[in-house]
Amino acid sequence: LEKEFIRHLKGLGYEYLSIHNETDLIDNLRRQIERLNEYTFSDDEWELFFYSVISNSNEGIVEKTKTIQEDSVKNLKRDDGTTKNITLIDKKNIHNNSLQVINQYEANTGKRQNRYDVTVLVNGFPLVHIELKRRGVPIREAFNQIDRYQRDSFWAGSGLFEYVQIFVISNGTNTKYYSNTTRFNAIKEAGKARKKTKTSNSFEFTSFWADANNKVIPDLVDFTKTFFSKHTILNILTKYCVFTSENLLLVMRPYQIVATERILNRIEIAHNYKKYGSIAGGGYIWHTTGSGKTLTSFKSARLVSKLEYIDKVLFVVDRKDLDYQTMKEYDRFEKGAANSNTSTAILKKQLEDENC
Repeated sequence: LEKEFIRHLKGLGYEYLSIHNETDLIDNLRRQIERLNEYTFSDDEWELFFYSVISNSNEGIVEKTKTIQEDSVKNLKRDDGTTKNITLIDKKNIHNNSLQVINQYEANTGKRQNRYDVTVLVNGFPLVHIELKRRGVPIREAFNQIDRYQRDSFWAGSGLFEYVQIFVISNGTNTKYYSNTTRFNAIKEAGKARKKTKTSNSFEFTSFWADANNKVIPDLVDFTKTFFSKHTILNILTKYCVFTSENLLLVMRPYQIVATERILNRIEIAHNYKKYGSIAGGGYIWHTTGSGKTLTSFKSARLVSKLEYIDKVLFVVDRKDLDYQTMKEYDRFEKGAANSNTSTAILKKQLEDENC
């Protein structure tokens, strides 16, 4: 199963590397960052950059996730005293990023030795990890194995595997994906107030992948052809994740991604063909209760706001209780991302304010 999976990835244009230890992983990371930035580090520059920025011992999974999702351009202090911006992930031109695949990586430090199945490297960073089981074995076992890796060894050594953003688990027949994050469970103890306790990922947060018509794609081969196509996986990593104000990494579900892409496409068509104000320039997205409509609207609004021809994005709700609920959710996704208002006069001021 692993050999076939890697063969398909190579067919999609991934470079296969025979890397099984941390030294080689770090050397490759340096080469990929140099390639992306068209810059060659001196050994002293690389050592300082690596240990202060990439593998800072004071940073864990939260800080590393923030680096990938929100802060992927870092400062390098050069030998001559000047500074230079170093891009870790190119989010504007996603195909400038390199995609590589390694397998059977040996983690010899940590609580115990582990050997990981398959890992996808983006510019040398392990951002997607895949754990495979034989056909007939429940995929929950692959999930449990990743859970053990998180406890035992992902954090060990230079902690590069804490950069993993997405996990994929499969037994060939069923394949699912989920984000690398820590969630909090609220527990109510007898006679005491609710308290939050840290838990690792729960299997209930895993998702099936699906096509544009929401037809589930469980088979590993079909999943690989679609989910791991270069355009799709790079878009998911750079556009369709949300790192919330509560430090949770959310990876959008297939129907949310399709909805967001169609909204963006409709806006582009309305702009290019001057369809504003017409039926052709609008549309609607239909989601069921509890399917994450607010996240879809938030991500759509965020991406639309970055278009050079869009000045402002308005989100209108038809009830005051929904207004409060939506603002609360938006604040959870990104603190202060949206401004609400209580009157037409305030709305008028916000529309006229270039900084709003």
